[in-house]
Amino acid sequence: MAALIPLELSDRHCPRPEKEHSKMKRFFVIAAVLALGISSATGQGRLLSNDLMTGLPLYPGTDSGSHTGNDPIKMPETPVCKSKKQAVFYKIYKMKTGDAVAWYSSHLSGFKKASGYDSQRSQIAFSNSDGTLLVIVTGEPGAKGENTVAYSVAYERFQPGISEKTVESFTLGKIVCALN
Repeated sequence: MAALIPLELSDRHCPRPEKEHSKMKRFFVIAAVLALGISSATGQGRLLSNDLMTGLPLYPGTDSGSHTGNDPIKMPETPVCKSKKQAVFYKIYKMKTGDAVAWYSSHLSGFKKASGYDSQRSQIAFSNSDGTLLVIVTGEPGAKGENTVAYSVAYERFQPGISEKTVESFTLGKIVCALN
């Protein structure tokens, strides 16, 4: 004759569907809460108003509007002439190059402006008096003199500083090493 298994023992080894459903429900609730916590922590990127490397003001058009922040993209350190260059850049969203240039003209007091055109893109560089800081606004491809949509803005630091002639050469796509 077959032995009968007590109901308690069978519940421990073969859970009833209601208990399993309850465990799964609890698991999904906890998983959803964790997912929301992580997405709200990472989905709300910080919105910078100044470049972290230079401390210079940052054009508001670097915010895509999707609340993901506007952290810079670091470029590799490179030698330029006899200087060490550190640089980052930010994408510019839905703004005209002329608007970005006008904003920087009014926010970078004491900086000189140099304009050029290279690879079918406008290049406008702002440099401080000793050539240690540059801000370069680049437009989307277009005809020379056209006010295209802005593409990006780069912030560059040079140690030691570069000459005014070298800054101007950046906007033309052919670096000229010249003494101050």
